[in-house]
Amino acid sequence: MPSSLQLRAVPCSGIISTSFRIGAGASAGHTFVNRWASTYATPTSKLPSLKLLIHRHITGSGPGAFVPYDIANNGQEELRSLFLKWKSLSEKEQLQKATPRPQLLSFEPTPTLTLGRRQRPLTAEQTSQLKSPLCVALLNRREPVPEQSFIPEVKQTSRGGLTTYHGPGQLVLWPVLDMHSPLHAHYSVMSYASHLEATTRRLLADLFGLETYTTRDEPGVWVHTRTGQPERKIAAMGVHHRRHVTALGIAINVDVSVEGPSGVNPWARFVPCGLEGKLVTSVAAELGEKGDMARLGGWNIASLAAEWARLFDEGIVDETKRNVEGERSSQLRQAAV
Repeated sequence: MPSSLQLRAVPCSGIISTSFRIGAGASAGHTFVNRWASTYATPTSKLPSLKLLIHRHITGSGPGAFVPYDIANNGQEELRSLFLKWKSLSEKEQLQKATPRPQLLSFEPTPTLTLGRRQRPLTAEQTSQLKSPLCVALLNRREPVPEQSFIPEVKQTSRGGLTTYHGPGQLVLWPVLDMHSPLHAHYSVMSYASHLEATTRRLLADLFGLETYTTRDEPGVWVHTRTGQPERKIAAMGVHHRRHVTALGIAINVDVSVEGPSGVNPWARFVPCGLEGKLVTSVAAELGEKGDMARLGGWNIASLAAEWARLFDEGIVDETKRNVEGERSSQLRQAAV
């Protein structure tokens, strides 16, 4: 992983530069990469302990501490290569080396639109629209992020599905684990996807009182709406696996803009995941509708990531906690694999 990277973020009133460096601080199974540069670092004494999962939360420096998609992806691939290297060993060699423990990378990305394998090649006009300047302001946080303007990146990915967005105001969570590891009960592709969704649903219910659901036809997590209202997606899921080693994961919309014109609302630039007639929502939008924004003020991206890690770790260790209590495992849709 590179030791430094220069990013350019353009506020509506000028230009600033921020740098990204790699460092580490660890506690109870969590590692904060470059945590000293982040305005969202959680005191390690308050972090929940993890039994098996190793959690790395990546932050950049500068306003918002956002992380370029490629930096996180490179880190994910490095971890994945460790699993694949171990799996390539003979049984005798594996016994002589420690079995890799499940890993989790979490981060809040710079504006990036990712294309799934089902996405047709973009026209020049479509690419230009996706890359037009995007103003980002996260003002309702405990430590507000001032308005900045970004040129979003467009990236091809290994996941299924069509186009989706990752950016400021979104918590991205990428577990890297061996679904057939001897350290825990094995996953099928379907049960692994269900575990990602269930962990997210538990987080949203426990911390914010949001009622959510999953469907067999569309991957991700959806918020319950009144009869006749469009369905609203609050978390997108995309999974890839190679020799049972996972990549990518789930992205939760925390306080990303989901309303307004395309200059401030990235979702207005395309049909998210090709879902015509359905909407994207966020934790902030749902709490705002209920007049309950105060519930969001006590959390930040890093602490939300740590809590998601705790819930996910529970399911790795205890197979009975891989689903929302009282519900059957949802099936992984073809678009997600």
